[in-house]
Amino acid sequence: MGVINITPDSFSDGGMYLDVEKALEKASYCINSGAEVIDIGGQSTRPGAEILSSDQELKRITPALKLIRKEFPNQLISVDTFYSDVAGEALNLGANWINDISGGRLDPQIFNVLAGTKVPFVITHSRGNSQTMKNYSNYQNVAAEVLSELLIQVEKAILTGVSSDQIIIDPGIGFAKNTSQNLSLIKNLDIFTNTKYPVLVGPSRKRFIGDVLNEADPLKRLFGTSAVVCKCVQAKVNYIRLHDIYEMNQLIKMASTLWP
Repeated sequence: MGVINITPDSFSDGGMYLDVEKALEKASYCINSGAEVIDIGGQSTRPGAEILSSDQELKRITPALKLIRKEFPNQLISVDTFYSDVAGEALNLGANWINDISGGRLDPQIFNVLAGTKVPFVITHSRGNSQTMKNYSNYQNVAAEVLSELLIQVEKAILTGVSSDQIIIDPGIGFAKNTSQNLSLIKNLDIFTNTKYPVLVGPSRKRFIGDVLNEADPLKRLFGTSAVVCKCVQAKVNYIRLHDIYEMNQLIKMASTLWP
């Protein structure tokens, strides 16, 4: 999954793709480099980020979504949103997936938008929101608790009419987790891949990698990200959300040969 952030404040590429032509250029790079899914987001969800309204978010993503869909009519496109109205409009504009970093917590109406469709729905684990998540990183057993909380949201989705076949789970690396907790999740990915649901992981350039490497610049975390991606391949993760598609596609191909 290739990341396209239509934001001024995302942690590693904020401001780079606000221009619709730049967003199209990035999409083209991702697709030509082997991305199976493009993930478009209009709101930074890093810790401390400003929370936009759904109208603001839609205003950001609509031009890029329309243009990328026009230029790449057969490409799988995901929209990263926790708003039900953004999800509904994104599907009307041609999005194929919805990727909700709150897993339906912040706007439960999103379950109704997805119910009765065949649209893949990424349910991500998080607590709080971008302003408050730092206050909720209290776990006794992070992997077990994250899985338990994920499955609660999965059950809510299914009870609303979302098919279990639509659901993809994401342990939410970096969302209400500190560095040691993120590392513990990565080390214990098997508990997620041993469920019946496909698993998506988004480790790309994140702060926990910078903490381990003592590297403050997210753009210099390529090799640290590579190590995490190898672990994801070994654990049979289905989808990995990444910025550096060309390099990571090569890595995934090689790692998949070593851990078939």
